[in-house]
Amino acid sequence: MSEVLQNLEDNLKRQVALYDELYTLGGYKQKALIKNNLQEIDSITVREEKLLIEAGLLEKERLLWAEQIGHDLGKIPEDLTLAELAEHYPNLQGVRRELDRVVVSLQEIHEINTQLLEQAMKVLEFTVGMMTHQEKNTYQHPTNLKENKANPKLHLLDRRI
Repeated sequence: MSEVLQNLEDNLKRQVALYDELYTLGGYKQKALIKNNLQEIDSITVREEKLLIEAGLLEKERLLWAEQIGHDLGKIPEDLTLAELAEHYPNLQGVRRELDRVVVSLQEIHEINTQLLEQAMKVLEFTVGMMTHQEKNTYQHPTNLKENKANPKLHLLDRRI
């Protein structure tokens, strides 16, 4: 059983390292979003996709190790949490804490990057609307219909031209 636990711990440590790398890329992407550097964003996204594929493979491997441990504990791997494993096997406590830390960090940077992307989309929609004299947005939430009728659109270009 100790070999299986060691393999699981090694797998989890590799996942922590991979998620740390994703976090670093998220920071680079944040800077590229602020600078509006589309080439850098694209380059980072390609690297993130490769890491996510690797993360999927590590997760499949983790499930195999968890399945072997689950048989001994009488649980299926999908129901076996890392916190529960760490209670039974204290040597997993450190990697559990590291994994928790990196996942929380990833969630935080992802939320910030999502907000930056949403702001960029709003600026783009506004700019396109101004340049095309668009009276009505193509994509509009039904609750915003009354607000838009009360506020006339500003136009960058004069229609008489």
